Amino acid sequence: MRPVCSSFPARWAVAPRRSIGSSAPNTCAVSPPVTRRPPPAGLLARPAPAAAALVGLTLLDEARAACGRLDAPDDSEALHDFRVALRRLRTLLRSFRPELGRAVAKKLQRRLRDATRATSAGRDAEVQLAWVRTHRPERGRRSGPGVPWLLTRLEDRQNRAYADIRQEIPPEFRQIERRVRRGLNATLVDPSPTAPPFAAATGRLLREQTAMLEQELETARSTRDQDAVHAARIAVKRLRYLLEPIADERPPRAGALVELLKRLQNVLGELHDLQVLLAELGVAVAEAAAERARHLHAAALAGTPGRRPAKRTGPRPASAGLLALARFAGRLHDDLFRRLDAEWAGEPLATLTQDLRGFADDLVAAVVPPPRLPPPRRTRVHPARSRARPGAAEPQRHR
Repeated sequence: MRPVCSSFPARWAVAPRRSIGSSAPNTCAVSPPVTRRPPPAGLLARPAPAAAALVGLTLLDEARAACGRLDAPDDSEALHDFRVALRRLRTLLRSFRPELGRAVAKKLQRRLRDATRATSAGRDAEVQLAWVRTHRPERGRRSGPGVPWLLTRLEDRQNRAYADIRQEIPPEFRQIERRVRRGLNATLVDPSPTAPPFAAATGRLLREQTAMLEQELETARSTRDQDAVHAARIAVKRLRYLLEPIADERPPRAGALVELLKRLQNVLGELHDLQVLLAELGVAVAEAAAERARHLHAAALAGTPGRRPAKRTGPRPASAGLLALARFAGRLHDDLFRRLDAEWAGEPLATLTQDLRGFADDLVAAVVPPPRLPPPRRTRVHPARSRARPGAAEPQRHR
């Protein structure tokens, strides 16, 4: 039975395996350049609800534009751009929930989450196809038995996922978009001028997310766990998403912090992609062996009178090439962890987090001026006393 809050098929109500399609580069030379709308100007001084609504509407426009490109067969970046815009929008709505209040209901936010999850399989297949095509052995004697079978498997998965996405996502997103846009526009109509400024709210969130980054990155480095690496990458993204809308208002510090976070995100993204790919290669090796065993079993039965083996179509399953890819991916995985330890442990991480906290404090200080002390009281001299004759006796004071 479908959930009440979503019109997606029931198979999407369950969270799929974690997506890897966020750190891969452009996979198609003919894709149009990714165009992001500039953020609204003067955000920091605006009331936090109005500024958050303006950023949300900009992200909603980006998602709508990318959704309109999903049907273009030569635009392999449309799905990536759509997912990024949705992810930024969801992060904004979650981060500024106290400021936005009930502008976007939780049910709508869950539908945005479901829309993102529904696109994960298609994007994952794109990323894995690009990686295997780039790193497959040279053609010839050592072309990698089983690699053509893996490519066919991933291409079929991508085609099926894209068929579902093109059929289901655009009409569902149009429904979500109308309601989210209505809620954000209502926030602009009633901007709550007494609310704290956007700078103060952003500074508070930057401090919170910086503490989260320290914790998650230390866990990822110590455990090397896939979930921990993913959590650290998400913490980096949330910091980026907070800084990027205000980068033009605080140059060059905000831009420099964004670039550092991008570098860290790239390392964590490649790590996570390889971890998920290694798991996929493990499944593929097992399924290739099972498919080959089924074919051998069918061939053995074909020796029975009246039975003929089914004709094989497509590339043959084999494990040698898949295991070679897995060994290579494993070496890259270990190299990336060494790079993470060398570039983002100890002093480099401490410097980054110190700069983030300093920037957050400056944002708050810029909109919360120090308290003004009242001017000193001037003592008035009584005219009669000021004209007292010299040598006159002072009045006696009562003890």
